[in-house]
Amino acid sequence: MLTAAVRELHRCYPNQFVTDVRTPCPQLWEHNPHITPLSEDEPGVEIIECHYPLINRSNQAPYHVIHGFIEFLNHQLRLNIKPALFKGDIHLSTDEKSWCSQVQELTGEDIPFWIVAAGGKHDITIKWWETRRYQEVVDYFQGKILFVQVGAADHYHPPLKGIIDLRSKTDLRQLVRLVYHSQGVLCPVTFLMHLAAAVETKFSAPKNRACVVVAGGREPVSWEAYPHHQFLHTNGALLCCDNGGCWKSRTVPLGDGDERDNPSNLCVDVVGNLPRCMDMITAQDVIQRIELYFRGGAVKFLTSAQASNASKALRYGRSVGWKKSKLEQHTFQQASQRFIEAIPECPPHFQGRGIIFCDRNDTTPSAMVTVIQRLRKSGCTLPIQIWRLRKKKWNPQVQKWLNSLAVETVWAQIDLSRSPALRWHQLKPWAMLHSPFQEVLLLDFKHGIAEPKSLFNRLSAGRKGAVFWSQNNFATPRKIWDFCGAPFPNEPELDPTPMAINKIKCWRALSTSLWYSQHADFFTPRDRGEIFHVAFIATGTPYLLVENEDARWRK
Repeated sequence: MLTAAVRELHRCYPNQFVTDVRTPCPQLWEHNPHITPLSEDEPGVEIIECHYPLINRSNQAPYHVIHGFIEFLNHQLRLNIKPALFKGDIHLSTDEKSWCSQVQELTGEDIPFWIVAAGGKHDITIKWWETRRYQEVVDYFQGKILFVQVGAADHYHPPLKGIIDLRSKTDLRQLVRLVYHSQGVLCPVTFLMHLAAAVETKFSAPKNRACVVVAGGREPVSWEAYPHHQFLHTNGALLCCDNGGCWKSRTVPLGDGDERDNPSNLCVDVVGNLPRCMDMITAQDVIQRIELYFRGGAVKFLTSAQASNASKALRYGRSVGWKKSKLEQHTFQQASQRFIEAIPECPPHFQGRGIIFCDRNDTTPSAMVTVIQRLRKSGCTLPIQIWRLRKKKWNPQVQKWLNSLAVETVWAQIDLSRSPALRWHQLKPWAMLHSPFQEVLLLDFKHGIAEPKSLFNRLSAGRKGAVFWSQNNFATPRKIWDFCGAPFPNEPELDPTPMAINKIKCWRALSTSLWYSQHADFFTPRDRGEIFHVAFIATGTPYLLVENEDARWRK
């Protein structure tokens, strides 16, 4: 609703204001032409903490929630802003519109679909409808409508059957794009309802998106309903909401200490687990409202070919589950760029030089000890760490050897719920980032280094912050380069070990390499230096590439 207020401010008073925002949902403001980045201490900048007190008159005055922030700005700035559009102001870039939807990525076809949110937040449970009834609606339209279920992980969203399950699998911007591609929306009075109105429809669709809202009697119709939505309400049918909405919060107390558990905030007419105003709305009522859009010709049911393809996608989802990644191929580049831009400066607590090994459980303890003994015999006195994924004790004899060689074992606190392949890709950048050293030498137990001091001297002598060895073969322009938006360098592949890094100079590249490895579901990086290679190029971090023939450094 604040996006609508900013839009109308600039429409009514063109070229008179420069605006910026601070909100918990910055992704809603991406590509917004009315926003100009401003510093809060910049001369002439006035900070306005926005509210919408108009809600307190929503049962008496004929206003929509879209008027809330507008009336507040009118009062604060002594203006006369008038809304011209009955919706929020969400913008998509040309690139975003050209990307296929998550549904098309899963089905391989641009199939029409409806989004369903069958739950809600725990703060206001009175807006929940019964899961069984949502399921009845989905079942009725099997083969006619493909439903996609969404919802945040920390909210109440019981799973439905016969749908594509994207609950907790989209961030806010991805949800905006999903709404853009959708044919319709089914939900209670919630954020998704406002998105359904605010996000433009595709060029081939009607001007306004189909949306059926299970509303009940909590809010007055005039305050919440959009004119092109089917808004199922019970205002006036019950004594508790015969003069607008009841504005109660919960059906029954949850015992969480929230003030919404107070008797004054609880429903006064409960039927089973539902407020009576929601119980009065049946699955058949919702089905009829959805069918109105199809009977009127605004939208069309799936063709037999589309229904067959959708059925295959649903069977696939039941057998292997939908992707857990919150990124899709077409948004990876944008997401990675946002991550790179937000990387903070390197923390100041790293000091000195050190050597780290990463144990993938594929090296025998005796081989480990042999490599480290060679390092110590060559005169190397630098601290050495072995990083491991699983906290598993060494054999007592092995531990004794490691102690005698002044070797510390460190456990990487990596999320092990992801696939095993991704765990190993994360281990090296994780260890590099979290080791206590400012200058780090990453070694592999398969390759020893004869003179670490000389290698560190080479790192210090140059202006670059990293020294890599090259593979014998040239890098290939695989998907990872396109996904990450990194220009392909046309040079030999990097060997991730040995690798010498100055973390102050390479902090952004190391952070990015870890982020890539944590989101590598789509491009399956090679178990070499590919992730480091792309990360250094993408962040513009200079490095020295040593020819593989320089065998002095390899054992």
